[in-house]
Amino acid sequence: MVKSNENSSYKRGQELLDQGMFKEAIEQFDAAVAEQPGSWKALNSKGFALQKLSRYTEAVECFDKALEFNPQSVEVLNNKGVTLSMRGLYKDAIFCFNEAIAIDKTSLEALNGKAIALQHMFSYKEALDVLEQAMKIDNKHTQTLLSVAVTLQKLKQYDRAISFFKKVLSHDKNNIKAWNGVGVTYQLMGDNNSAIKCFTKILNIDSREIQAWISIGFVYQKMLKFNDALKCYKKAQLIIGNRYHHKLYDGLASCLTKLSEFDQAVEVYQQIFQREEGKKKWDAQRSMKFVNKLKRKKASGTLQSIIPADAPAEPKPAAPTTDSI
Repeated sequence: MVKSNENSSYKRGQELLDQGMFKEAIEQFDAAVAEQPGSWKALNSKGFALQKLSRYTEAVECFDKALEFNPQSVEVLNNKGVTLSMRGLYKDAIFCFNEAIAIDKTSLEALNGKAIALQHMFSYKEALDVLEQAMKIDNKHTQTLLSVAVTLQKLKQYDRAISFFKKVLSHDKNNIKAWNGVGVTYQLMGDNNSAIKCFTKILNIDSREIQAWISIGFVYQKMLKFNDALKCYKKAQLIIGNRYHHKLYDGLASCLTKLSEFDQAVEVYQQIFQREEGKKKWDAQRSMKFVNKLKRKKASGTLQSIIPADAPAEPKPAAPTTDSI
């Protein structure tokens, strides 16, 4: 986020934001706006904090207010675009990124954001075209290399995807996103052991890296090792405490369902439903109905203790992903 010499509330909010204390940061940004109503930077930072709390609608409202004061801000447009993507509003997100690119054709953040939105729309070739523009600006830009790798991964060009992830690792051997990308690619190739090695490499770099624990948990689920998967999800829970993390909660609920711990699974899905918007909220509601149906079958003695992983009606956990790279 942009630093500033604005009022002390804004500066304190930025410090809290950097520490991941998003609710406390929002209070400071509100105070900054009260002191300086035209502070687009405080509104932008508040929107960013709301985004981190999955309060996407409120975040977009903040970005829109910031743009009223500074409609040429590429940073705000990019933040708004990312938030719209998180809500699943990919066409609206692309509109924002296009506005940012019209202002600054060299904005790698906007080009990468547009490419990621296109990925979510399954427009992978179009995403690659956008990333080619970004590569012409800077062919060593880490985010762009990661985005190219993810797009190739989506196109099932796994060897090429791994080669781009390794380009990042060649100049930053501890890049966690690149190791995660390689691990996810191996998992998609069906090489679960190599995938786990990559995710374990991440934990060797940082044992508190939540996504690595979640990814290992997901691979264990694919291997039908549900108790091992649950241990990984529980480890991630200990690390984040009371903070919400969608992929963790989704994987945990799915694993609990596999273990026939239906009441606990429903409780986790309820938390997802309460915190999310759009498709994720709808998916949580659908999953709760499914788990309650299983619970009734268990009560009537017509349910096996462990549901086969390939059961077509089973709600699946969010796969390890590099979409957010």
